[in-house]
Amino acid sequence: MNKTRILIVEDEIVVAEDIQQRLLHLGYEVVGVADTAAEAVRLAAATRPDMTLMDIMLHGLPEGIQAAEHLRRELDLPVIYLTAHNDPLTLLGANLTDPYGYIVKPFDERRLQVTIELAPHRHEMERKVRHIADWLGATLSSIGDAVIATDIKTEIRFLNAAAEKLTGWSLKDASGKPCREVLRLVDDKTRQPLDDLAASALRHGMVIRLAPNTLLITRSGEEIHVGDSASRIYDEAGEALGVVVVLADATDLAATRNRVQALNNQVKALQTEKEQLESRSGDLEAFAAAVSHDLRAPLRAIEGFSGVLAESSRNRLDSAGRQFLDRIRTSARQIDRMVEDYHAFLKLPREQPPRLWPVDVKSLAETVFAELSSVPDQKPARFICGSLPQALADAAMLRQVLAKLIGNALKYSSQRERPVVEVGGTAGDSFHTFFVRDNGEGLDLTRAAKIFEPFQRFHSSSDFSGAGLGLAIVKRILERHGARIWVESQPGAGATFFFTLPAKPAAASQSNHDAISKPVSTRNS
Repeated sequence: MNKTRILIVEDEIVVAEDIQQRLLHLGYEVVGVADTAAEAVRLAAATRPDMTLMDIMLHGLPEGIQAAEHLRRELDLPVIYLTAHNDPLTLLGANLTDPYGYIVKPFDERRLQVTIELAPHRHEMERKVRHIADWLGATLSSIGDAVIATDIKTEIRFLNAAAEKLTGWSLKDASGKPCREVLRLVDDKTRQPLDDLAASALRHGMVIRLAPNTLLITRSGEEIHVGDSASRIYDEAGEALGVVVVLADATDLAATRNRVQALNNQVKALQTEKEQLESRSGDLEAFAAAVSHDLRAPLRAIEGFSGVLAESSRNRLDSAGRQFLDRIRTSARQIDRMVEDYHAFLKLPREQPPRLWPVDVKSLAETVFAELSSVPDQKPARFICGSLPQALADAAMLRQVLAKLIGNALKYSSQRERPVVEVGGTAGDSFHTFFVRDNGEGLDLTRAAKIFEPFQRFHSSSDFSGAGLGLAIVKRILERHGARIWVESQPGAGATFFFTLPAKPAAASQSNHDAISKPVSTRNS
């Protein structure tokens, strides 16, 4: 593994030399030593270390704080402070630079090592948090509906671009103002003010919808017919954090029809954005839960508003408009299921390591096929399963692998007159090789290079349903067994998915395994 590269900033020569020797003893690489803020900035830019040990006081002045702020802002470098000063004013200034730890002089090696080891992990997690926050912000901003979010006091905290345009309020001017002041709603017939949407949603704990005769009075005094809904925002503990309000201009039927098409395109865009979001670490599990929660709020709002359209305007839509409306609600539910699969996909690396025991693969495959083929509306398929070697595997995880592969085989062969699913295998010294084959649609392997990556689909969702995560989950499970997976296929001629499983404990020869492995040319469920 690469050594952690560290820059030392310390104005006392003896202390700097002591720190350097300790770091070298602990197995780290020291890229340089600086005794001034300017020299620290210059060395950091030139050497690009993994982190910096920074003395707060340099030559009697707290220059280390300014240097740390520059390194954090310009170079995105984690900084650990070295200090013998603990006065509140100095620590307050240091805290503003968001340090990754403090080491108080004199220090011991154990404390030094622990602080250094924790800093890169925290730094990486914060990068991922920023990425997710940016992604969610961009998603909300790109939605064509007006989206307004409040805190628990019903004060405005967020307006997307569509909300700014509809209400006439900018986010800067509206932020912190009561929702009722920004969203002035009246009844078109009685001209009476309506209840505060955010307060009603918080009070009743349910989705609040207004009748089609609701008018929004914009900041300039213009009156616009709107359809809207408001619902609580909850945290993971079920506590209310605030309210999200979704508004749409409902001035006339033509505008409503256009909105149906626009919402359909926006849901597809959300799906595409979500498909591009990949996890690189199992440490994202906690953040995946937050993504699932936050993404479901606008999806529930989209489904709720489409429900209002269905109740109030369905009879005025032509057949194409009604079809678009139904597709919006179906797409919203489909994305919700995709979020669940995504969360399960991210959790895989954090689960307990596989418990490898001898498994009767033939018996397990027959059981899985029997369960899957008994699903209502499942087209009967012929199942072929010859003699299979016993393998070392985690039985629960192997059941998932077989369920995904046999389920795919059933799905993609369902349009054949006589679907056939075959499971086979051959014994090896260190690894056995198994396969699941179908006579279904097959794949063009020149277009399927990323088949085992998340959210990759190679068939129309109207022909075959799925979120594009099945084979990615299979690949991760097999990798945790030290195994491989690949595919052979031709369009219209079915597909054969090969995978390996250990025949003996981990001391088996890797060269034997590599010899039977194929390049990952690659259909995802």
